[in-house]
Parts: sequence; C-alpha cells; structure tokens
Amino acid sequence: MKKFFQIIGILTLMVGSFVYTEKVGTTAKLSDALLTEIKSKKDGYKENAIEPIIKENTIIPGVNGWEVDVQKSYESMSKVGYFESKLLVYKPLKVKNTLDKNKDKYVINGNNTKMEITLLFKLSPKDDITYIINKLKEKNLKSTFFIESEYLEKHHNQIINLIQNGHTVGNLSHNEDYTNSDFTWMKTIITNIGPQLYNYCYSEKPNKTILQICSIQNSITIMPKIIIKQNYLRNIKKTLLPGSIISLEVTPSLNSELAAIINYIEAKGYKITSLEQLLKE
Repeated sequence: MKKFFQIIGILTLMVGSFVYTEKVGTTAKLSDALLTEIKSKKDGYKENAIEPIIKENTIIPGVNGWEVDVQKSYESMSKVGYFESKLLVYKPLKVKNTLDKNKDKYVINGNNTKMEITLLFKLSPKDDITYIINKLKEKNLKSTFFIESEYLEKHHNQIINLIQNGHTVGNLSHNEDYTNSDFTWMKTIITNIGPQLYNYCYSEKPNKTILQICSIQNSITIMPKIIIKQNYLRNIKKTLLPGSIISLEVTPSLNSELAAIINYIEAKGYKITSLEQLLKE
C-alpha cells in the first residue's frame, strides 16, 4: 500500500511539473509575442519633434515629440496579456534648438501645429481690465497681460492673482524703456510671484537695444505679427492663424467686442491660452 501511494505521489508530481512547464512555456511565448508586437507597431505611434523656424533674428518655437517606451509599455501590457494601444507608455523626443538657446531672437508666433492662440493685452497705467478678467474667468480662459512699472505699483495684488491663476504677465518696464532700472525691478517681482518660466519683453518693431538688454537679462522678447488697435473683430477675422500672438490695445471698444472675439476664435476651433502655454515646447 505504501508503495502504491509513493507511485501515485511521483505521478502527481510528474503531471504537475508537466502542466507547470507547459504554462511557463505558454506564458513565455505570449510574452515574446507581445514584446515583438509592441516593437513592430511602435513606429506607428511616434511623433518626431518639430524644430523651431528661425529666420534672421526671429523665431517660432518648436514642439517636442514622443516615441513608445518599449520596456515600460511591455510591463504595462503584460498585466493584461495582449496589445492595447491605450496602455502604451511614451518618452519625449525633445527639440534640440530650444527657445532657451535663442533669447537673442524675437518670438513672432507660436508653433503653427498647435490650434492655439494668445490674446495679448497691452496695458497703460490708467487701464481698467476688470471686465476683461471677468470675461476670461467666465469662459475659463487664460491670456497674456503686458504691464508697465506704474501699473504694477498700483495693482500689485491684481498681478499676483493673474499669475497665480495661470495668466502670463509681461514686462514693459517704464514706458517701454528697457534701459530704465524699473525693468530689472519688475523682472524680480514678476518672477518671484511665479510660476512663469520666463520674463517677457515686448516690441512692436525690431529694436536692437531691447533685444540685447532682454537677452542679457535672460528674458524672451515678443514681437507680435498681429497688432490691433481698433476694429478688433474685423481685423482678427483677416489675420487669425494657428499660433497667433494677437496684441490688443485696451480701449472701451475692445470691451464691447471681446465676447464676440472670443466666440469667433473658439468657433474656428482655436483654444485661447496664455503666452507661456503657447510657447511651451
């Protein structure tokens, strides 16, 4: 009887070992097949980085791309045992010639592969932007405000709120004079509020002095291609393109047209965003 049970035990171990070996083999085959499938399909999910467009002293920033991280994607899919595109894990393909390396050039536009634009409100010390802020908040939109030193002194708390709520605040120094010491004073305040990546200068036409000073001060100079001071909606309809930086002079007329401007831009499929977001690579 004892011998009988020993034989049964041996047979049970042999069968169990066979089943286990078969399962391991099957799992290994499935794993190999899954890894092979990921490798064969990975290029179909790749987006190459787009390098910036640089012409003379102007730049339109590039956009980072991505590619499949084969090992991490395999680890993700091995839990379900089959290829599932939603479980792909990506790693970035970064722009080589970044905006950070080109602060000696005017930024004239965001990348035209993005269906995004920014509305840039250029403020004087007397301007009241309460209506603009409320309209943007109502629509849950982020935008861009360029201010002078006097405006910053008068509306310090408002500027803090703008930056902390995701808007971009640019630096016009004192009366757009970047040789004035107010420029560095404003830069310190704006960057300390955070979380803006850059300090931004502004020029409506080429100005070597502005570009040189701002570059030395680790700042980005914006020179918008679209500058509108009246008939806002009509002019936006003529000039709107992907990546547009649209500079708007703040007037009572702008307030009356702002709702229509926003509705038109969104109806065309564009997202209104901050300068920081627009220029992000």
